Amino acid sequence: MGDALATVALGTGRTARAVAAAGDHSCALFDDGSLKSWGQNANGGLGLGDLVARGNMPGQMGDALPAVSLGTSHTAHAVVTGSGFTCALLDDSSVKCWGFGGLLGLGDTTSRGGQPGDMGDSLPAVNLGTGP
Repeated sequence: MGDALATVALGTGRTARAVAAAGDHSCALFDDGSLKSWGQNANGGLGLGDLVARGNMPGQMGDALPAVSLGTSHTAHAVVTGSGFTCALLDDSSVKCWGFGGLLGLGDTTSRGGQPGDMGDSLPAVNLGTGP
């Protein structure tokens, strides 16, 4: 602990401005609105288009850790993690969630984020309805 506690390598050129951690994975929100996630990934909760756990083997962190694709020209303003899922509040005030199906607010039980093509523009925003 203290000075002997190692820092988490998240990559060069960015500064983390928030971290979310819960259940089996963690995410960092960077100063440019990008996200990186690491930990277990059984249902795509990392949002990287595969089911590979990250951060438990050498060479998986830092610059080797890919950013989560949120969609064309989208950045995150906030991020929250739960057990097997992640949600981000985007720059256009929309919310996108990925990971274990049934917890994503998308009206189905489909897991998202663990297959190629699940993320980015293909990931639907949560329909929160209209305001008051």
